[in-house]
Amino acid sequence: MTEQKSNIYMIPLEAVQHMKPVPQNQFRDYPDVITVQQAAELLCVCKNTVYKLIKEKSLPCRRIGTAIRIRKKDVQLFLRDAS
Repeated sequence: MTEQKSNIYMIPLEAVQHMKPVPQNQFRDYPDVITVQQAAELLCVCKNTVYKLIKEKSLPCRRIGTAIRIRKKDVQLFLRDAS
């Protein structure tokens, strides 16, 4: 029996079904420009998944020296488009 996978980054379908959406008021607690760690918290994934999304150009970012910064608005748009 093969395990069903979602079409988003090969996450098991059972895991996606149990994920709770991030309440919109939680976004209020974050600045307009966030770190990879903060993006991971908002998306309920690990930092490596955020790096993968950036590499695949699914999540826009800006590099400031070696630091990566992501607009909170882009995380919200990503979540909206993913659902």
